[in-house]
Amino acid sequence: MTMIRSLVRAARAAALAAGVVAAPAARAQIAVMSSTVEEHVASPGSRYTGDIVIANPTREPQAVRIYQTDYRFLADGTSNFDDPGSQPRSNASWIVPQATRITVPAGTRITVPYSVTVPAADSLRGTYWSAVMVEGVSPVPTAADARKLALGSVMRYAIQVATHIDATGQRNVRFDAPSAGLTPAGSAMLDLDVVNTGERGVRPALSVEVYDAEGHLRARAKQQRGLLYPGTSLHQRFELGSLPSGTYKAVVYADTGAEPVLATQYTISW
Repeated sequence: MTMIRSLVRAARAAALAAGVVAAPAARAQIAVMSSTVEEHVASPGSRYTGDIVIANPTREPQAVRIYQTDYRFLADGTSNFDDPGSQPRSNASWIVPQATRITVPAGTRITVPYSVTVPAADSLRGTYWSAVMVEGVSPVPTAADARKLALGSVMRYAIQVATHIDATGQRNVRFDAPSAGLTPAGSAMLDLDVVNTGERGVRPALSVEVYDAEGHLRARAKQQRGLLYPGTSLHQRFELGSLPSGTYKAVVYADTGAEPVLATQYTISW
């Protein structure tokens, strides 16, 4: 689940020096109960629908804002929520939420449907995606709160909506920036970035086999990763356990569901 918490912070020492009293936090407390990654296989010219389920666990009604952005992420840990339609594979213009503002009564859930209309274009290939943002709206401070300092938070959820055009689109990834070392606990590790250079979103199954100078298998590790969109990247760390210092051959594999499985060999040492 992609969840973004924006904290409104104040300097407590300055507030106390000024004689300002901190009020109870005015929070917009909601939760998205449906999946935050929605995937559909669709044909050009088709239409499909989905639902976003928003819960209010509090004793007060909660206002909610629903809007759209593009979404991309990189191996360095950054996530970008750009204007809808700004990315070349954005499907934001295909998506229509049924509502943009709602109020969820206390202790209940509301389902907000959305529809996706895929353009009837033969040029569409691979995966197109964007995000529907669901954000709690904090209450407007009253006059009685004018001299109080409110410390609160706003909950914001990103629901990724991905459209895979039939079975089209190349499934390609590459490995970048390999590096080997030791964890603080002394375990050997191999770090690298995985970049989706294809046209279709994939959930790569990543694995590594480590061989010593005599060709003996000394370590093996694997991990299934989440949905990696075209042009995005992720950072992968393999922890390989205790290995003696020396030079090894590491063979890294990425299974994207297409043949052949990608394999890259590195010489590493500790």
